[in-house]
Formats: sequence, structure tokens, C-alpha cells
Amino acid sequence: MRQRAQEAGKMVVDVGVDAVREKRDAATGYVTDRRDAAQAFAGEAKSALKEGDVEELLRRLPLPASPVAEHWQWSLGKLITAGNKPPLGTGLLLGLLDNFGTIDVGPEEVGFDGATAKWHKVRAVRTRSLDGILQKLSTDTFTESVEGLLPPVPGRGWVSEKATAAMFTIWAMVTDLAIRDPEAGRRQVVCEIEYKGWIRTKEAETGFFTGPVMALLPGLDAVLRAEAGRRGVVVEEAEETSIASAEARVAWLREKHAAIVAKREAAVQAIEEAPAEPAP
Repeated sequence: MRQRAQEAGKMVVDVGVDAVREKRDAATGYVTDRRDAAQAFAGEAKSALKEGDVEELLRRLPLPASPVAEHWQWSLGKLITAGNKPPLGTGLLLGLLDNFGTIDVGPEEVGFDGATAKWHKVRAVRTRSLDGILQKLSTDTFTESVEGLLPPVPGRGWVSEKATAAMFTIWAMVTDLAIRDPEAGRRQVVCEIEYKGWIRTKEAETGFFTGPVMALLPGLDAVLRAEAGRRGVVVEEAEETSIASAEARVAWLREKHAAIVAKREAAVQAIEEAPAEPAP
């Protein structure tokens, strides 16, 4: 790495060397582009989160290329710390969130919420509609799940409140999308991976975080579908789960959206009013 940095810093005028550099740049262009995109994302994430613009943050999130050449991961922990240095002592707690909300995809493995499988062991990939994802969201159940997941140690309050506010923001975005776009309710996204375990067949299924994020990142859904297709893995579409009538569906969505927004406002207010925790 030191030698490469030194070479990049030299003023070289020899035409032959320039030609070599052009070839090198062409060969490594993908790596450079991905690195620059990641750096740009990290630099803008802080202000995006500060403004509550999670939609813009997700829009700028660098997704894996297709075909997938390197491991890619996005998680709830990365969302709530994007562009910010988390408080000291919260590393373990943030790590626990990986088993609660993580998407993994790479040339070797794929999975959701800490359950990953080698691609050669994947038997089927299944989808779920946006309405189907929304039907599984419960503000009360989620709050209880976060509280039960994190041990009572310093930093627990900060992680719990940040995770709750971020999740309710994601949910509000999904319900708003479903209300604005009537066709969105029938849109299918990858939400389940069936794979062969040591003894029996297992499943990696999206949860409170990963399901809504998959719905908000159609580009990531396309990558997973394409990767499955290249490996001969069947993609099974879910059955229709939309509400019977358009009027009933809109009423259901608006009620759910209002409940989520109320929970989010309460979570944000709790963060603003919470006293600073002492450093460990």
C-alpha cells in the first residue's frame, strides 16, 4: 500500500508509464468507483441522518454490483451510526443488532438477520409482497423485541432509542410508499432463503428491519434475483396478500401509518430529552 501511494504521488511524464497506468486504471476502475461511492456516502450520511432524510441516505447507499464480486452487508447498526462515531461502550450492543437486522450478500454467502447460507446450499429463494411485509410489522412487538435483545449495560438506552427511531422512520417510509402507489402493494421482493442445514432444511427470513429495507431498495432485490438465477436457484413468488378492496386497503394503511408516525415522534422526543449517559 505504501509503495502504491508513493507511485501515485510521483510526477511521471514518460509515455510508456502513462500507458501502463491507463491499463491499470481500466482494470481497477470498478474498485475505485466502489471506494469513491462508499466515501461519498459516508461523508453525506451524517447530515442526512441529522435532517431525518433516511430516504436520501438509502438512495445514496452503494449497492453490490451484479454479478456480486465481493461481500456486501447493510444493517440496522450501520444505519443508526452512519456518518457518526457511536458512544464509547456501545460496540457490543450495536453488534447484537446484527442478529436483529442485517442483509448479507456475496459471492459465497447470502442471508438475513445473522442467518447466512453458502450459495451452493441454497435450495430456493422466496418473495413477499409489500402488503405482506407491512402486515408483519407491529410497533409494540418491535419495542419489546429490542428491549429483550439488549442487556442492561451502559449505552443500552442510546442504542435502543436510536434503533427504535430509525426503524419507525423506515416503516413510515414503507407505509407512505404503499399509500402513494396502489400498485406497490403487489410488488414482490426477496424475503426468504431456504437452504440445506447439517440435519434439516433451514430458512433465513427477513424481519422488522430487513423486510422494509428490501422493499425500499429495489436495486438490491434485483441483485439477489439475478444472483439466484445465475446459480440455478428457483425464485418462488408469494401468493397475493393485498387487502380485498382498495378502500379497505387505504384505510388500513393510513391507520398503520398514523400509528407508526406517532411511535416515531415519541421515540425521537425520548432521544432529545434523554440525559447524556456517563462515559464507561
